[in-house]
Amino acid sequence: MTSSERRSLPSILVRIRWTLAVVAILGSVVLAMVMRHVSQHEVNELLDQGLRESAEILQGTLAAMYREGSTPPQLTTHSDYEEHLIWQIVSSQTGAVVHRSHKAPEAPIATPSGVAMDDSADGLWRVVQLRMTSDGSWLLVGQSMREREEAQSEAVQYVTVAAMLLGAGVTLLLTLLLRRELSPLRDFSREVAAFDPLNPTSARAMTTRAELLPLAEALTTLGARLAQRIRSEQAFTAHAAHALRTPLAGIDVQLAMAAREAPAPLKERIATARQAAARLHQVMSALLTMFRSGEPPRQQSVDLADMILPLAPAGLSVDVPESSMVIVDPDLLSAVLLNLMDNAMRHGASRLSVQAGQEGSTWFIDLIDDGEGCTQEQLMAQRNRLEPGHHDPIRGGNGLGLTLADIVMRAHGGRVRLPDAAKGFHIRLEWPIVP
Repeated sequence: MTSSERRSLPSILVRIRWTLAVVAILGSVVLAMVMRHVSQHEVNELLDQGLRESAEILQGTLAAMYREGSTPPQLTTHSDYEEHLIWQIVSSQTGAVVHRSHKAPEAPIATPSGVAMDDSADGLWRVVQLRMTSDGSWLLVGQSMREREEAQSEAVQYVTVAAMLLGAGVTLLLTLLLRRELSPLRDFSREVAAFDPLNPTSARAMTTRAELLPLAEALTTLGARLAQRIRSEQAFTAHAAHALRTPLAGIDVQLAMAAREAPAPLKERIATARQAAARLHQVMSALLTMFRSGEPPRQQSVDLADMILPLAPAGLSVDVPESSMVIVDPDLLSAVLLNLMDNAMRHGASRLSVQAGQEGSTWFIDLIDDGEGCTQEQLMAQRNRLEPGHHDPIRGGNGLGLTLADIVMRAHGGRVRLPDAAKGFHIRLEWPIVP
């Protein structure tokens, strides 16, 4: 999986965090609406009760004064304040205001009708009507609607802010708890990354959560199967190495004896054959060592021209600059170049251009042939097969050359790339510069 594919994968933590945030916001809004409705209803009820009780207290006070034959006193001076509660005594005969509080309107704030509580016609007052005297006068007690609305608005604002703060606090708390509960997943990932199927001591307890225990047990079982398979392959590789070394040694002995008995014109050709056999022995040993033990490549300074020209098969002209120095495992690179040159010839190439050097912090070798090349669709398919995990030893697809080259380059920490080519086929080997 590429890094871009990893970044495109959804995150469990992010998804749950967003879900919690949405749920908290929606819950806060619903809670605020419910509390707003409740607070408005309760504040209205509280204000109405206060207004009614104030009216009844005032009614009792004024009625007592009337029974004693006096009238409510008229103050000549008043404090400078906003009066939110007013009262009027309205004559039932004339409909005029007989007595009133100092900031009450001169006109009745409501027409006496016997309605216990209602809003005034102008919408400015909440009015309680109480009968006062035997002659039918009415006590009208009004509370400012603006004051009532301000009280309701402040109550709603406080409730809404409290609900939103509660939602934000709950979201933050749940996020912290979620992060803490997901931390075993990160620990589990580190333990799995450090797990070596061939090293039994690395199979320690990989989880501290019951939900992850089946996965840990499955990985341990899988590791045991992989270890068994790897040991079987190592045993087969060791046997193959021993079986191949003996024929190569025999070939070298026979060539040495032939060189003694051969005429002078053949000695040079036999010497070349012995060199090729010796090189093949080194390449085979390097490949077997890499596949068998997994040891890192033994990198050293190599002149690419000195390496590739003796390996070039007959019929393939190789252009390589002199003193093209790279630092690489020479035996592994020889195996790669032999296979890639063989591939080029099988696809109609007669000329191979080779460039090598450094590009930033990377070594590179470019091989561009003049063969038949491939279509853009075929090139994309070959690029996809070179992605990690896409090598298929049964179906193949890229042939041994590209697959082997990619395995060797990845052993060096690099990879094989297939750039676009106007003609023929272009292969780039690249690997990081080791400090």
